[in-house]
Amino acid sequence: MMPSSRKGKKRKSADSVAVLKTRSKPSKVTFLSPSLVLLEIPADTNTSLPVWEAMRSQLVDIAWTVNPYSISVNLTPLTAKQGKITTSSQTESTSTLVPPSTTGQAQMMIQALSPQQVLLSLSQNSTQFLPSPPGQPQNSPSTSTQANSIIVCLPLFITSPQPSLHQTSTLNQTQVLPSIPTLILPAKQQALSVEPPPSLFHTKISSDIQICDNFLLNVCHAGSMCNRHHTPYPFHWQLWCPVSHNWIDIPHRSQVSLERLYCDVNQRVICIKDGNVKSQLDFTSMDLDDSCKYDQVRRLTNSDCPIMYPLLASKWKIYWLDHFIWREYSQTLSTLLLKKMSEKEPECSYFIGSQEYMLDFTTMVQINVTTRFYREVRCRPVYRSPDSMKPYLKTGIQSDPAEPVSDPPGADLSVDPLKEFSSWYPPVWCLASEQDFSLVELPAGTAAYRSVQHFFHESLPETEVDIISIQQVENLLHWDKYQRHKAHMQKHQEVSTEPLERHLFHGTNKEASGEICLTNFDPRIAGLNGTSCGFGSYFSISASYSNTYSAIARPNGVRHMFLVKVLVGNVTQGMPNYRRPPPITSKKRPIDRYDTCVDDEETPTMFVVFDSCQCYPYYLIKYKDLPKEIEI
Repeated sequence: MMPSSRKGKKRKSADSVAVLKTRSKPSKVTFLSPSLVLLEIPADTNTSLPVWEAMRSQLVDIAWTVNPYSISVNLTPLTAKQGKITTSSQTESTSTLVPPSTTGQAQMMIQALSPQQVLLSLSQNSTQFLPSPPGQPQNSPSTSTQANSIIVCLPLFITSPQPSLHQTSTLNQTQVLPSIPTLILPAKQQALSVEPPPSLFHTKISSDIQICDNFLLNVCHAGSMCNRHHTPYPFHWQLWCPVSHNWIDIPHRSQVSLERLYCDVNQRVICIKDGNVKSQLDFTSMDLDDSCKYDQVRRLTNSDCPIMYPLLASKWKIYWLDHFIWREYSQTLSTLLLKKMSEKEPECSYFIGSQEYMLDFTTMVQINVTTRFYREVRCRPVYRSPDSMKPYLKTGIQSDPAEPVSDPPGADLSVDPLKEFSSWYPPVWCLASEQDFSLVELPAGTAAYRSVQHFFHESLPETEVDIISIQQVENLLHWDKYQRHKAHMQKHQEVSTEPLERHLFHGTNKEASGEICLTNFDPRIAGLNGTSCGFGSYFSISASYSNTYSAIARPNGVRHMFLVKVLVGNVTQGMPNYRRPPPITSKKRPIDRYDTCVDDEETPTMFVVFDSCQCYPYYLIKYKDLPKEIEI
């Protein structure tokens, strides 16, 4: 989107100029949608004039004037009450744009929301202004404008749909329209229910000011006079330019990417790319190593008080470094440390067990008071995805997604595929095709997609990876085998508190993923990645652990991981030489064997099966590691 230009002289009639001179500043225009325009009249406008009463009664005559840079709407009270509102069309004699000769009118509704707000509703199918051929005479303006009428000038905007999360957008811009329609009022005004538009974005020079939480919820009435930052998200990244001495906004498409990396406690240094220039950004010092263009970075944030702002309050976590692994402090201690940080305390003393520690907030170092041994400490925010904020964030930066793809014939994507179902085949399957095997893409935004996505991100968060697609594997032969084996195990399984079936992860490479979709997991070729629990197919409760076995496919860098249905049944400790589970030592079942081997019987994290009927590749998840380079 490009900001509108207010440059250029406009020719007006004498009466029009007289009216315009009564305004101390131009009207504020907000485009609520491609068909709704909100005009905010300056507060010093005399709203006692007859035109305002006529507008409230919808007894006005409207004349519009068009030139290449503006539309002027002239609202004049009718001399006599009429059953409907009339209109007259006009263009300036010097204008290069005129209404089409066949139809010079389009639908428009007007509503006075308040003494200072006028709402214009423009039809979606209105005709556009067309250029006049050279030398063609223009329509003359209307005869006269009454002294008590009011003219509202609408700047000409170039169209663009509401920006998506990955599009560049600069602060202090106004939303724009596809085209400039001609105007006409309907005979009868319809009631309009419109959510108040958000104020324009702005940031302050001070870094100690927070983002306005009321603005994020679209309830800030101060607008540009608000003394807090107005930003698209509850976080905002800017670069300091030493030449111009001001903070420069990072493009919207990079805001979320940078925030995701910062929320990952393992990230300290990333690359910022500006054209052909690359700089290293240190999240600890918020400095750039190449200061020829920018030398500092700042992150603005909103309130972290969940009592006052429960919907979008920031959440923070504090970690200490334990032999190259970042570990979070206990909830009680974290609350204490974060409270001291918010109060600008220089340090805080506390006990862990009988040992006393001191945390220096200036250097972010934890010191053992007895041994003087120190460890690095980091404080990072909890990542909030735009999708999770969507029900509450009302800044206008998030456009509604496209209409979701309709469910394939026979499929019900509104159910949770990770819950039990009574049908033989999963309700999310599409069985209209006669093929024995197919890979079906799950449409993003459906309940089925969100369920798999959430389960995957529980251990492999969005701050580390980005899901490309989720495909459900529909293989009739191997599903039938799995279901029949499940019924057999349910019939013979002893009473147990552990579930018979689990959803587990299996990381692999691109070539193997295609083979698995067709022929299922094959324990006969096990052992390529170790046999610590036996020669079988390995599945993990953690997507993060399976990620270590998910090879990066070149050149696009896509990884492959399966979400697998596994019939675990009765489990026992695995051994490296096992090629099948050991027998159950029970007099009641002398010939039975365990179903599955695990790495730890008390708290298993790895399950190994030796029969392909006990597992089914339910979903294939394709994803990428987040790039460590942010282009601005």
